Amino acid sequence: MLSIDVFTCYATAGVGSLAGLGLIGMVRTDHQRLNYALGLFRWALLCLATLVAVQICPADARGLVLKLAIGMAGAGVAFLAWAFRHLNGRRTPPWVGAGFVTLVAGLLWLAGLLGSDQVYVRTVALVFCLVSVGMAIDQGLLTLSAGKTHGGDVALLLAAAVFGLNWVVMVYWTFTQPGPYPGHWLHIPNWLVPITGLSFALLPMMVAALVLANVNARMAQQLRARALSDDLTGALSRRGLRELGERMMALQASQAQVLAVLMIDIDFFKDVNDRYGHAVGDDVLRHVTQSVRDHLRQDALLARYGGEEFSVLLPVKSRLEGQAIAERIRNIVELSPCESRLGDVRVTVSIGLAFHQANASLEEDLARADAALYEAKRTGRNRVVTHENAAVCA
Repeated sequence: MLSIDVFTCYATAGVGSLAGLGLIGMVRTDHQRLNYALGLFRWALLCLATLVAVQICPADARGLVLKLAIGMAGAGVAFLAWAFRHLNGRRTPPWVGAGFVTLVAGLLWLAGLLGSDQVYVRTVALVFCLVSVGMAIDQGLLTLSAGKTHGGDVALLLAAAVFGLNWVVMVYWTFTQPGPYPGHWLHIPNWLVPITGLSFALLPMMVAALVLANVNARMAQQLRARALSDDLTGALSRRGLRELGERMMALQASQAQVLAVLMIDIDFFKDVNDRYGHAVGDDVLRHVTQSVRDHLRQDALLARYGGEEFSVLLPVKSRLEGQAIAERIRNIVELSPCESRLGDVRVTVSIGLAFHQANASLEEDLARADAALYEAKRTGRNRVVTHENAAVCA
């Protein structure tokens, strides 16, 4: 049987938490949600780092220091549960998260200072079990609901599941086996002591490593998304349209749907810039982007094709539906002025509409929609022209 000093494991967990805190402290992103989650992980590791005090405190004070440190460790695990949720996009109100952390630590401290040994050991086992199992279940549900997951998500789930299972065994043993209770307060069978001690020692560094890997994967995904999007409007860039548009065309080839291709141009946009300035022009671009996006389905692609020109790829059931959507977009822009920094600015758009033809490339479809757009602008602007009609007019 492996002999292990649990107090040394506590101290190792504290040192590992300090090391993990240093690693995560060096990570910087410009993504608000990731920064918030990283801040919660830092608080978690800071709380867990107090376990190092168990090894360096005077021997006659170890009992009290250990109880205080276990309360802080409970707060650290509660912070981890909160951080995992935020990392996966589930927003928890700050007062709820802070209240949960305070409740966990408060219960452990209260039981340690006022309860008997039996009450304290059972409280520790039950509180840590509920928090860790809840964290594992929550992480599992978040991972399943995400559809596409990173390897780091699965690794975090496995770590949480193993930690939770460990505490399930402890709860069973604590409530079915009488004392005496060891000084390290882990009332578990002898065979589980080394496993539990090592899990405590390794958990902080393991969490820090998995969080770093997870955040790096998400940052790489964001960099890719940025490469495919326009900074000003948030719509796809021309590069993003090409890449995702080709995939959409390949998908539509196997489905009984029509692919509508729209080219949208803001009428007299140069006059807006000349009269109000480029800052207001930027407001108009963002406004038109949002107006168009709000009236497209989730499966549509919206891109800023260049300057004041936008492109839309949209699967529709029929050509009539495509024409109706294009007309609705034109009408919405006309009826909803841009609330710019200098007041309301009324704008209109001209739209060229084409439909994907068998064996045609994306560039060919866009060129036909652009020809229809030219005809819409030539014949008065603020209108929708399909490519077939433009060809007749030409």
